[in-house]
Amino acid sequence: MKRISLSLLAILTIGLAYGQDQSVTYKITNYSVNGVNYDDLALNSDVAISFYMCDNTTMCFANLWRNTGSQSYGGVYALKSKEIPETPSTFGGEEYKFTWKFLNTYDDKKGEAAVTFTKSLIGNTVKIRAEILVLNTNEVLVLDGYQE
Repeated sequence: MKRISLSLLAILTIGLAYGQDQSVTYKITNYSVNGVNYDDLALNSDVAISFYMCDNTTMCFANLWRNTGSQSYGGVYALKSKEIPETPSTFGGEEYKFTWKFLNTYDDKKGEAAVTFTKSLIGNTVKIRAEILVLNTNEVLVLDGYQE
């Protein structure tokens, strides 16, 4: 039953991501950079991540700091996905890996990142984890949260 629910959730999420003027947004509750915890900053700044269509053919991804109006955003490339099977000790889910070409609004820097995005359905909540490796600096951001 959970496999069917996860499949429907994946279809809905991808459908929304590819739908016109639609986005899927996830509230971030835990945030770290190179192992340093910034949970309070994430909650106070109302941090979220979002998938959306930036034009008719390109899916985009954004790391949003909603209270300050700043973000890192850009296109998703080389998207690969796989199902994570449910076991007696772990929840099933999906994992997405992609290259993210981003631009920061707060400092106008551009870059590329390798992103691993994992989601699981736990009860009625979609729990997520995004690991973002900024390729030119080797900075590692880990964001945990849930679908809004």
